[in-house]
Amino acid sequence: MSPLMTAVYACFVGTGLAIFVEWLSRRERRLLELPASSPSFRWRRGAAVLIVTAILCGVFHWASVANGCLETPEVQPSWTGRHWRLAYHLTLICFLIVATAIDFDSYTIPDAITVPGSLLGVIGACLIGEAQISHLWVDWSLAIPQIQGPYIPAWYDSHRVWHALAWSLAGLITGAGITWIARQISSLVLGQEAMGLGDVTLMAMIGSFLGWQAVTLVFLIAPLTGLIAGVIIRMISGKTYLPYGPWLSIAAVLVLLTWSTLWQQTRLIFSDWLSVLVLATVGCVGFVVLLMLLQLYKSIPTRRNNPVP
Repeated sequence: MSPLMTAVYACFVGTGLAIFVEWLSRRERRLLELPASSPSFRWRRGAAVLIVTAILCGVFHWASVANGCLETPEVQPSWTGRHWRLAYHLTLICFLIVATAIDFDSYTIPDAITVPGSLLGVIGACLIGEAQISHLWVDWSLAIPQIQGPYIPAWYDSHRVWHALAWSLAGLITGAGITWIARQISSLVLGQEAMGLGDVTLMAMIGSFLGWQAVTLVFLIAPLTGLIAGVIIRMISGKTYLPYGPWLSIAAVLVLLTWSTLWQQTRLIFSDWLSVLVLATVGCVGFVVLLMLLQLYKSIPTRRNNPVP
């Protein structure tokens, strides 16, 4: 796919998404009994979705094709498989843009986005057979430098559909599982829910497209992006509450754009179950600590909240 075709594709997708987002937003507002958005706001939101979609599709195409952001030594799809994998992950980006736009608008992520997205992630992985950015499991403990590489089971290649199904389902379960656990822990520590069920289903969708290793990194990166963005937005606008879904979506895009480098740095961890368990524990603890820091920052009064003498 040439850069020109990518731009055309991105524009068509963005236009369709702008219409889809507007329809879903109106539907969710009716269900939540919220007032309808003004025409000027709807126009700005549609234009923003169109621009963001075009930019992200173009950047990801360049990063994938020209910069090899998804390439790893273990996963080597065919020429056709690489192009299908590109379209597969562009589809995820489109779903993330829709979910983010709705979450910012109505503070909810509807199942009408995440459930079909999760099904498409699993079915697409099975149909393509080469869409994964990592294998289900790679044992690096058997690798000997300059003699032999990691142990990769032979059935991954001989039964690609079953491998793709196991890989996608493992990602879906991991994404939903760690988010649900963090949600329960934060409720116990903070006395309130830090994330909604929409965030759980969103991470399930992300995991179905990225696999269990990548979605774990998404979970670890998201609190940092959310904390930084939350502090900046509060300093600018004074808002003390922001939806968490957009930061999960941003973290997923960041993982996609830097996957080749991230995998090189973390592949040994993901080949040992004890290391994976430690990583997940550290991630949950770090998530709660960041939430506590954010709660503390929210309690600090801003100038616009102070009464004018």
